[in-house]
Amino acid sequence: MRVVSGCSAGACMAIMVLSGRQRESHAYWLSRRAGVTKNFDWTRLLRGHRPTPHLPIYRDTLFFALADGGFERIQALPFPLYILTAILPAFLPAPVAVAAGIVAYSVEKKLRRGLVHPTWSPRMGFRPLIVDARGCASPTQLTELVLASSATPPFTPVGRIGEHRLLDGGMIDNAPAFIGEGVAGVSRHLIVLTRPYPAASIGRQGARWYFAPSRPLPINRWDYTSAERVESTIALGADHAELAESDLVRFLAD
Repeated sequence: MRVVSGCSAGACMAIMVLSGRQRESHAYWLSRRAGVTKNFDWTRLLRGHRPTPHLPIYRDTLFFALADGGFERIQALPFPLYILTAILPAFLPAPVAVAAGIVAYSVEKKLRRGLVHPTWSPRMGFRPLIVDARGCASPTQLTELVLASSATPPFTPVGRIGEHRLLDGGMIDNAPAFIGEGVAGVSRHLIVLTRPYPAASIGRQGARWYFAPSRPLPINRWDYTSAERVESTIALGADHAELAESDLVRFLAD
């Protein structure tokens, strides 16, 4: 039995790869973001426009990945592709919940350097909403699900599915191994991380293997200004994956 789970950029990357349109979508994103020189532009805010360029580029890239058979390949996957989002606490107004959740997540990560799975946001009332991408009825529905899983104001707005207001799934767990552990027949879990962690937090941890970069990535979150930093980040990931391939094979064979 296999299962893939992720949230935010991880969910997006899973869609790109499993749609079978990774290379085309990467090239599309590079061309679509051409001309972006600022990730936040105050002058646009003063003119009544969204101050960030990310939402239309992100949405268009997802639609592109799901075109030409990409959506049908996701629907036909022989295993679940779970996407995690975070339901905002019902007792808080949306702006307050968003601000409180993002601050709690950021502060906890800064204070507890070895922490992989956050705990503060769930304690504040954020709840998981987990959807199997194969069950989405249309490319639009799946795109909105990924956008909701990535919702990080001001870069992308609060998401909505039905009655639920949604924030980045990382509020619940930015490396949601717990989803796969709830699936019968899954006995090994590879957790791919996007920043360095202390040695005690990575590597083989029982049935989990935490795979993390050895140094900070060349690019920061929500940086759409540099194609070069994106390419350097991809190259770093490819190098690390090649070095770890034999360890991964042994881990899966145990």
